[in-house]
Amino acid sequence: MDSENKKLDPAQILAGIDQESEQAQQALAPNQRLLYALWGSTWMIGFLAFYAAFVPVDDPLISRWVAAGITAFALIFSIVFSAIHSAKRASGTRGPSMVQGAIYGNCFFLSFLFVGLLGWRLAAAGLSAMGLLSYAVAACALVVGALCVTGALVWNDRTQLIFGGWVLVVGLLSLALPAPHNLLAGGLGGAGLIVLGILHGAGKSAVTGAVVSGND
Repeated sequence: MDSENKKLDPAQILAGIDQESEQAQQALAPNQRLLYALWGSTWMIGFLAFYAAFVPVDDPLISRWVAAGITAFALIFSIVFSAIHSAKRASGTRGPSMVQGAIYGNCFFLSFLFVGLLGWRLAAAGLSAMGLLSYAVAACALVVGALCVTGALVWNDRTQLIFGGWVLVVGLLSLALPAPHNLLAGGLGGAGLIVLGILHGAGKSAVTGAVVSGND
């Protein structure tokens, strides 16, 4: 009788349901560690490539066109890979979360389009290359940081909150450094994302879970 009661223990049944639900969500969700490593590397590659295009000032290591090509290739590869990976994991699923994700993703696209067009107008108005570097790093950090913090509140995700806060700090640090050395500060954003992905994949409670628990 006792063994039957244990098997029918409601707490154990609920715990089993929660565990199966979590496993199902993990199976359908993109591999966060993989995507963090991918985008962290892309971020670092882009900023370091442009750093090499400006240092030394008199004789840069590579041309700006080469830096732009390297960055564009890394970005396109990451976008295509992320889209395919996420689509395969979420194949057959529908719901409000997909709509939220689509709106959120489009906000990133429109924000970066805004940043790019504003940079183009500043360049046309005569802003120097070094001034544009200061603008570009800080503006990108502002967009990514603010949207990640917003996403953390929408999905109640501590990981996004940590990354968004880190990127905002990186943006402030970039403004404290003269161009082109502010690009190195930008690269720290990618390094932070890689580290965060490793900690997230390891299940460290400090970087995973909800921002606000249901009991608060």
